[in-house]
Amino acid sequence: MIAIMTHFDPEAHRELAAPVPGEGASPTPSRQKRFRLFPRFRRDRQGVAAIEFALLALPFFTIIFAILETGLVFLAELTLDQAVDQVARTVRTGEAQKAGMTEAQFKQAICDKVSFLLSCPKLKIDLSVYANFASIPAPSPSGSVDSSGFGVHMAGGETISALRVYYNWPIYTDLMRKYLATSGDGTQLLYSVAAFRTEPF
Repeated sequence: MIAIMTHFDPEAHRELAAPVPGEGASPTPSRQKRFRLFPRFRRDRQGVAAIEFALLALPFFTIIFAILETGLVFLAELTLDQAVDQVARTVRTGEAQKAGMTEAQFKQAICDKVSFLLSCPKLKIDLSVYANFASIPAPSPSGSVDSSGFGVHMAGGETISALRVYYNWPIYTDLMRKYLATSGDGTQLLYSVAAFRTEPF
């Protein structure tokens, strides 16, 4: 056998194995760190809920307040209508006249039915007698009511009468005020009218 002896030079091996600059060189540490950040950024979901809430909170609460404000207006109007209908019936049937109800008692009867929601001192109440139904004043579309001539005048039997009650309901949210307010002071005029001919009594 012939043995071939070779000499291994470590320094020469390292020189041959070293990469040629610009050809196949591994990325620098800063580039490697930057490349690793992109996948982490795509996977990171922290803070998404807070951002989504911030984007949706304003329109969400705006809708909620609009629903509450509109609902309160309808509730106040229905409450006023019901009170006027019930008290007007006592006049139409002659019950109020037979009981000798005074103006203060008559207004208190209306107040007792709406005081849980409406402020009684702000109620404008008028009970009057008319020659015909056409002469009953129509509600003012401007939202202002002149109550200087208002009073309580009990009607006799078979007489045309009308009970009119007005109330300025405050609109609390600025956003809904320009849509619901009918008066210059930022309130909506609520009114209820019950026109009838009294029964013979």
